[in-house]
Amino acid sequence: MAADDGGGGEPPNEVALVEEAGSGGASSSTAKAAVVQDAPALALNWIFGFCKDVISGVHHLGGSEIFYPAAHTGVIYDTATGQQKLLQGHVNQITASYLSQDKRWIVTADTGKESMLTVWDRHTGTPVKIMFSPYRNGVQALDMTPDSKYLATLSAPEMDGAELKQYLSVWDWTSENSDAPICTALIGTQDVQTCVVFNRWNISEIATNGRRRVFFWTWDEDKMAGGKFQFYSPALAAKDFKQKVGDFTQTLFLPNSTQAATGTMDGDVVIWDHSLIVDELSRPDERRAVKILRLCPDVCLNALKIHGNYVVVGSSDGAVRFYDYQFRLQAWFEDLCAGSVTSVSFDSGEEQSADGNGGSGQQGSEQSAASSDFQFSCPNFIVATASALVVACRSDLFFELEPQQRRGRLILQGLDSPVHGVCCHPTEPLLAVAGLSGFIHLWNFHSKTLQTVKIFEKILPNILEYSKSGLLAVGFTNGQIRILNSELAEVAQFRESRDPVTHLAFSENSDFLAVAHSDRSVCLFRHDVGATRGDAKSQKTWIAAGKQRWHHAPVVGLCFSQRVSPLRLYSLGEDRKLVEYECAFASDYPEDEQVGFPPLSSTVVDQEALPTGLSFLDCGLVISTSEFKFKTYRNRMCRRTSLAPTYGGPVRKMVPAKGEDDSFLLYATGNKVIGLLQQPLDGNPYRQMGVIAHPGQVSAITVDPQGKFAFSAGGEDLTINMWAIDTEPVTTAALRGGSGIAPYLKLIDDDFLAEIRDYFYYCQIRSHGERTTQKYVLDGTIPLSEVPYLMCALGCFPTQTEIANMIQEVKGSNFEQTGKYEEKLNFESFVKLYVNHRPVFQVDTEILENAVLVLAEGSKRNLLEKLVTGGEAFSDEELENCLKALTGQATLSPETDHVDGREFVSEVLGFADAEA
Repeated sequence: MAADDGGGGEPPNEVALVEEAGSGGASSSTAKAAVVQDAPALALNWIFGFCKDVISGVHHLGGSEIFYPAAHTGVIYDTATGQQKLLQGHVNQITASYLSQDKRWIVTADTGKESMLTVWDRHTGTPVKIMFSPYRNGVQALDMTPDSKYLATLSAPEMDGAELKQYLSVWDWTSENSDAPICTALIGTQDVQTCVVFNRWNISEIATNGRRRVFFWTWDEDKMAGGKFQFYSPALAAKDFKQKVGDFTQTLFLPNSTQAATGTMDGDVVIWDHSLIVDELSRPDERRAVKILRLCPDVCLNALKIHGNYVVVGSSDGAVRFYDYQFRLQAWFEDLCAGSVTSVSFDSGEEQSADGNGGSGQQGSEQSAASSDFQFSCPNFIVATASALVVACRSDLFFELEPQQRRGRLILQGLDSPVHGVCCHPTEPLLAVAGLSGFIHLWNFHSKTLQTVKIFEKILPNILEYSKSGLLAVGFTNGQIRILNSELAEVAQFRESRDPVTHLAFSENSDFLAVAHSDRSVCLFRHDVGATRGDAKSQKTWIAAGKQRWHHAPVVGLCFSQRVSPLRLYSLGEDRKLVEYECAFASDYPEDEQVGFPPLSSTVVDQEALPTGLSFLDCGLVISTSEFKFKTYRNRMCRRTSLAPTYGGPVRKMVPAKGEDDSFLLYATGNKVIGLLQQPLDGNPYRQMGVIAHPGQVSAITVDPQGKFAFSAGGEDLTINMWAIDTEPVTTAALRGGSGIAPYLKLIDDDFLAEIRDYFYYCQIRSHGERTTQKYVLDGTIPLSEVPYLMCALGCFPTQTEIANMIQEVKGSNFEQTGKYEEKLNFESFVKLYVNHRPVFQVDTEILENAVLVLAEGSKRNLLEKLVTGGEAFSDEELENCLKALTGQATLSPETDHVDGREFVSEVLGFADAEA
């Protein structure tokens, strides 16, 4: 049967504006403001963890080197020297990898938007061939011919309407003439294919399988142009063999025969072969299921491969078993105790033919373990498991008598569950890591060794925080908090809520611990004297100061004030409230008075944007918002609004990082990006950079006490990246960007800048009075009262609160230097104000239409009533003046009381694209 040709994918629709991890580039919020840096400010230095669930993803490179994918980075790790060589370039999680038979080439592929298929030179660690966007959603699985010339790839499934589509392609990656595949076929099944394999002894044959279907394909390598696949898919029914057939895992071709074998999730192997018995659905030259062998009852056969004269099977019971080609057991390694096997890779060539390259090819009794002259032997191999372990094994372990001696040697330990908590020790080079499977790891990030492990059996750690004194607070998903010492021994435990802990914060003196839970509560614990206050013999212990619930939406930030007195605690919620609490010791209160932490104030920090993060910096409390802004608060007032990085989504996490001369801020967005900002936060695009740190969620970030390394956790990608911090590139880029207004002009089109100048000039005239024949004497400034009119003229629509914030910001801009408030601002100051306060994205007319419908509830009368009574209400006179300016009439058309959202936005508000 001939397969239909399918497209080989689509080119990416947009160019990423963020530099690749370690590539050295940087970008601002617009392409025009892109900054080219000589060196990366954040250079990937080391990766903890690897992709444990990629089947056959870990490879033995020979000697002491191994390869494994870690999130979107390939890693060549030398187990003898402890060095990593990082293969960077992918932006999505690597989902497939392959090592050529001669161990010269490493192939990696990812799944997602802007995917890549890359061939790397193993010795240099450089890419020699890159296929961009081979498919719309990337590559699901791949294989390579023994001569390393051809690649076979399975696309990740994609939805076309209600139909699922998947493609099989063959590529000649060595060709310099074209990056297109030799041939591509649309796979005609809704059973997603997850495995693809060449027939090593006849590369014109390929097999693929999903959970329930196996396809056998043929292609002609001589037909380089317009080649097509021929395929068939043999039927297999449980009634044919009078037994249930489990879901398929992997398929392989058996040497020197027409047979193929497919492993299943219940421990069986299905043998496919030509048969003299032909039914109406098959032909004599097509394989069909001829028998089913029970290898390991109720055990999933995860990884199958041919090596030498053996079929090697890695299974979910943690064993690696060697069979001959008739699936008679030859050797078994069942005492590794490392978890479900996902990869097996050998020190010598991966798959070797049985006729001269890997053995005698004998399949008779002399190959059997029952033979008296049989002596099992194979090269050293490594085993990777779903428990995120890689174990090195020797073949002579098979002959060891004691189980303890048959376990191999652990050479790599990863992370077996998502990580949402990382934190650096305040004085030692130690990184604490919390995994949702119940572990706490303590890594020495100088020696890259795992120093201490603590396992919690029935509770799951979710978040970590170190105090300045070296105590480690651990928050759990059941609401419990435990305090651990440097050896991870428990010092104290307490619980004030049954909901997961989301935030932890220690005061600078380590005497207070604040905790936020997912139920919106905030708890405070004091390291204080016990019940016998005033007794000099009382020992300090952790006691609860109280519990508050002032937020009606999730808490997104929690921090203490620093280097100021008195001590204050701040919590920030998605309800846009910043709550300030008093913190005090028992000794600060009369003995008969209850000690708590009463709230002192609640401040609404925004009217539209959602707060996303909170940090206490030298400049004050810094709040990040969903509209890509930083807001700096001091004394419960917004002192500055500045543009935040606009790549990768809004900033959600912020951690101070000290440079040699200046202060910096490490930030993370919700997805993919972390970066470095030079303080003060002024919106200068040249004082910021970002890197694609992870293929998905960035769950946590932290900085070492010396400010030399940053760490980012990828949550579900099971990796923690260690970054070397170099602040000089950011400082250099800021100098190159220029001073004064120059960096901000890069964010404004030249034509629009001229328009701003015209409006600014007109505001000067307005402020002096327009009805005069005298010559104007202009000083290049405008009074602050003109700022709201100028912003509106430029297409911004600030609320009264936002106008007050702008005027307050300009007034106090030089107060610390001069002791005076500013009453005017010049053109340069206005451009900075405009860039920092304008919306990052244009007003969405659909949002406006929905807002009109919600306010009006279908009636003009309701709409007008809401405008004069709700929110920042209009006076009757103001509303009449606005309607007259917009429509020429002092009221809405009285013809009908019905309000159409689209019509109102288009005809009244004047958004011409509302009809688009």
